[in-house]
Amino acid sequence: MDLRKLLSPARTRVLVGLMALVVLLGAGWVVHDRMTGLPDDAALRYDGHVVTKSELDRRADTLNALYGIAKPTDAAARGDFQRDIAKSVAVSLILDKAARDRHISISEKSARDTLASMLAAQLGPEPRRAFEQLLTEFGVSEGDILGEIRRQQAIAQLFKSVTQKTVDGVSVADAQARYDADPAAFARPERRKIANIVVAERSEARRLLARARAGDGFAALAREMSLDDATRAKGGLLGVVTANDLDVTYSKAAFRVEAGDFFGPVQTAYGWNVGAVLQVLPGRALPFSKVQADALDVVRSERALTTWREWLARQIKDAEVEYADDYRPEHPDEPPAEVGPSTGGVR
Repeated sequence: MDLRKLLSPARTRVLVGLMALVVLLGAGWVVHDRMTGLPDDAALRYDGHVVTKSELDRRADTLNALYGIAKPTDAAARGDFQRDIAKSVAVSLILDKAARDRHISISEKSARDTLASMLAAQLGPEPRRAFEQLLTEFGVSEGDILGEIRRQQAIAQLFKSVTQKTVDGVSVADAQARYDADPAAFARPERRKIANIVVAERSEARRLLARARAGDGFAALAREMSLDDATRAKGGLLGVVTANDLDVTYSKAAFRVEAGDFFGPVQTAYGWNVGAVLQVLPGRALPFSKVQADALDVVRSERALTTWREWLARQIKDAEVEYADDYRPEHPDEPPAEVGPSTGGVR
């Protein structure tokens, strides 16, 4: 288990930050389709490349392993899911081609270094063994994961290539104007130092909560009982976080109690959680001089995303992707409200 249990994708350190882009694109961006003959086993075709239904299923398994995006059991939802996966793959193929056209390539070593960093940070004292167990559990290969890493690193470089001139043109005056328009957006939010214990059953979480409230040391309980490999050895310590850093349900519980209090049980996708608020750091307004760098980053990000969106819209408009009937998007010409490598979560 890892910090994906509680932390939003923006906080899921190495891998998800690199990988979120194609999934986000798949959630909203679609491509122009023209129906011609496709092989019976095809889900889609782009630039002469046929993606079969079985290849699309394997892609879905990889996304499940990386992001917890599981196939729904409901038939209607399953149809929407497979169309979303088809869109994700189609857009990733478009971006792959654009990266090649700009001579962007990622070495095997770079991908393996990224994977090694992720494993060391998130999978406990025996990361390789834990990783192999996860591969078996989700039915994917190390090659699938490395391929996804290389693709996302290439897209990150492509994003930079497309938006660099826009970013370089941002001035301090632009940042000041952005701050003046909405100073509250640059206030420091309330932060909390939180420790957490993850267990499999609600009844077990209730017993742990009772023990903590009765005076048993929370850190000792976490080291003894928590299923979270990433925080167990640290007594369950998540660190100092804002409400936006956390799973929504967990965040509501964690930010409702006072410093020194416990909360839970709270269910997330990865188990039942019992938390302790160790410290509360109140939010406060900040002058421009204190947030100038943040304001510059906000303007750069906003302008880069606008540039990227306009560029990508042109790529999608010019693309010719053929979908099989069951995989064709409902609205092939509608872009999402926002899209980019830093726009948030995928769950």
